[in-house]
Amino acid sequence: MMRSLFGLGKSEDSSLAPPTAEKKASNDSAVSQAVAPALAPIFDFVSDASSPVQETKPLSEDEKRVFDRIKADIPELTKNLPAVDSEAQKYVDMEVPLDIYGWLSDECIARYVRARKGVYEDTKRALRKTIEWRAATRPHALRPDAVEIENRTGKMYFNGFDKMARPIIYMYNHRQNTKDADSQIRWVIYTMEASIRHMSPGVEKVILAVDATHWGFSNSVSISTARKFLDTLANHYPERLGHAIIFNPPKLFVAFYSLLSPFVDPATRAKVAFVNPDAPALEQPDANANADTQSPSPAPVAASNSPWVALEKHFERDQLEVDCYGNWRFQYNHAAFWQAVEAEYAEHKASMLQSTVEVVEAASTS
Repeated sequence: MMRSLFGLGKSEDSSLAPPTAEKKASNDSAVSQAVAPALAPIFDFVSDASSPVQETKPLSEDEKRVFDRIKADIPELTKNLPAVDSEAQKYVDMEVPLDIYGWLSDECIARYVRARKGVYEDTKRALRKTIEWRAATRPHALRPDAVEIENRTGKMYFNGFDKMARPIIYMYNHRQNTKDADSQIRWVIYTMEASIRHMSPGVEKVILAVDATHWGFSNSVSISTARKFLDTLANHYPERLGHAIIFNPPKLFVAFYSLLSPFVDPATRAKVAFVNPDAPALEQPDANANADTQSPSPAPVAASNSPWVALEKHFERDQLEVDCYGNWRFQYNHAAFWQAVEAEYAEHKASMLQSTVEVVEAASTS
């Protein structure tokens, strides 16, 4: 059955076809014989006047009422929390305090309200579920040494920002090096938590940059792991995915997506886009253009229902990794990258401990 499904790739929807047929071979440092230069990753966004920040959609009046009810429920939502479970204790830093009230910001509550379509009971239930999960698993306290095995090959990591100041999470599925689903999900969680720590004010989402050049069943995660990944994002990081940009997807991948996309939630489907790095910049149709004009042919135009977009829509080429078809000469070097990860975590831990001291001091003087 699976073979027959993928056999439909030869007659794929024309709206899903890439703008150009030629595809660039991957310049992948993980499979190259060249030694990767030890460039430092970028974890902090440097803003300037030309760096727009994506605005968060305001709550509707009905959603605001749900938001107010949820805020009034915070004492109830945060009582009788579970202790750290025995399995989580193997991977977390028990010195890092649980800061549910710091996590439960107005922005956090608003994301849950939006994700649950403004339904009060659903929002309250979802928040309590995540609060219990964070108390039991302490995702913000995962230790770097407990997840390092998952990124020795540089298969997925946060590095830099897109045009809207959103953290970029690179995914190179062909660098897959493990099979333990729980371990893989812990690295996903660690990466999300680190990305969120470095979001500028007003930024709430990440963008995935997925290199699909070498995509295939042999180097893909299992369906069960993929489901856990999606469930974790949906349940505990709602409204955190800005876009998932798939670079250079092979025809088999595109055909498979064309079969599945009608069954995907429209809001989620709108966040998925394909990029052909060799294609000229795509332009949206000009509604005021004169059909009888004799001017030269315009640049390739993407159909309004096509998931194909220009790379430049979301990224500055000079700030996109060369392995993902950008011009930035960063290539993953595990020793250099992990040194930066450990330093970032140490700074995060110190900040959490200092916040706890300040809270205790404030309480003792009140």
